[in-house]
Amino acid sequence: MAFQKFNVSNIPLLFPIRVVVPAGATQIISFPQEFLGRAVSILIQNNDAANNASYQYGGDALPFQNLAASTFRTIDNTLVDRLAVVAGAGGTVLVEAQVLPIKRADIPEVIAT
Repeated sequence: MAFQKFNVSNIPLLFPIRVVVPAGATQIISFPQEFLGRAVSILIQNNDAANNASYQYGGDALPFQNLAASTFRTIDNTLVDRLAVVAGAGGTVLVEAQVLPIKRADIPEVIAT
């Protein structure tokens, strides 16, 4: 898929999603499978006041990143297909994202008709 530079006149409608990862849980969010799109802007908020959380995007090639207690991180201007989140033992992790819908032509299994 070729990267297209978006501006006000050609950006498609984005839709917001929200996922809450329970305390002590690990969750892998697949944006294409679960929301039929790719995340272009993500907020990851650690609601645990005492424990760190961690997250990984970009596949298994990249390491997990630490998210300190009661902090947040944003990932902007990207195309993210998969996000793995590990919540701390004492609180949830909130993931909010703006999702860009997948075009039919971007799905290799679909033959254009």
